[in-house]
Amino acid sequence: MDNKIFIFLYTVVFLFSGLLYAQEPSSVSPGYFVDTSAGEPVFKQRLVWDKEEYVLYYEVAIQIFSGQYREYRVLKTKNNYIEISLNPGRYRYSVTPYDLLERRCDSSDWEEFSITTAYQPEIIKIVPEYFYMDQNINRVLFISGNNIFDESVIYLRNEENELIPVEKVVTNNSSVRLVFNDDTLIPGIYEIYIKNPGGLEVVLGGFFIGYHRVIEAFFKLGFNPIIPLGGELEELFGPYLYYPGVTFRLESLSSQRASFKAGLEFALSLYRLNDKYSTKPSSLSNNDVIFSDLDLSLFDFTLNISLQARYNHLRNAATLSFGFGFTAINGSGYIYDGFLGSKYKTEYTKNEVNSYLDLSLSGLFLMKESYYLETAVEFVYYFKGDSFVLRPRISMVIKV
Repeated sequence: MDNKIFIFLYTVVFLFSGLLYAQEPSSVSPGYFVDTSAGEPVFKQRLVWDKEEYVLYYEVAIQIFSGQYREYRVLKTKNNYIEISLNPGRYRYSVTPYDLLERRCDSSDWEEFSITTAYQPEIIKIVPEYFYMDQNINRVLFISGNNIFDESVIYLRNEENELIPVEKVVTNNSSVRLVFNDDTLIPGIYEIYIKNPGGLEVVLGGFFIGYHRVIEAFFKLGFNPIIPLGGELEELFGPYLYYPGVTFRLESLSSQRASFKAGLEFALSLYRLNDKYSTKPSSLSNNDVIFSDLDLSLFDFTLNISLQARYNHLRNAATLSFGFGFTAINGSGYIYDGFLGSKYKTEYTKNEVNSYLDLSLSGLFLMKESYYLETAVEFVYYFKGDSFVLRPRISMVIKV
């Protein structure tokens, strides 16, 4: 037999109230069931009416409509229901009780109902076979098969959850496009469930929703100039922007969804403080200002703790990072004191390792797929020299 099984569904439409005898609520519900005792599934319909007292049996007359109603079948039963397998069509039935003396009583009114064809849904292929929740993609599931209709009920389910699509588009009764709300996804292994209007259903298991990796990694390469704002560095160089600054960062965060993702950030940064590469004027006219022709290099290593809040499914994110670092400072030059018109030249040399505190706030913006643009502002306090600097930053980011 073709695997596209055509069997018949009973659509019950009846309201029986025409019997004249005292009635008891029925303990049997109307409906249909699939009988597989003969091997092939067969739909059987169940017609039910209210049970009466002092009835020996019931006679059920069934008529079929073909231009007009004509007699189709007459059945007898001692129960207040009958089970029968009918072909598709339009029908009506009437119930006549017989009392304990086997006398015919008044018949009920005719109640109409219809039998419609039921189609067995079939799943041939699904794409994809998983939703990775740490990927920035639309949650779209394509199912190809047979006997899939606009009226079909389709969703993902397991023992604990049911995930209902927010959009369903059926094409040629052979495929369906399901769109899910990313915010409602719950990790787990699900089965795809399809139930047709006729009640026939199909289930395909093994659909995975979860995380591709336990840890997400972000590689960052950025332009990171420096602005001395206080302490020794500000006294020597002034509160100007010094362009030469580059940073490489590796940030790792938990892939599990949370209001705030926690992780670690490692950073290697190189800076150069030199008047030639800054917004500092080439000459200063004030006699009470210290001049310098220093050339100072800083090589930083930072370890930060990161807290990230995500928006629009990681299309945007805000990250707060704070931590501790070390810097190797090397440089030399001369300091000129122009106080009161005199000019004194002092040699300056610095070769030391300094420690510092780091605090930064950054924003992450999706450019294309796994490529992002990051803008940040970083505040650093160096313990030796009591120096405070500001580092604006712009980076290209790759998420892996």
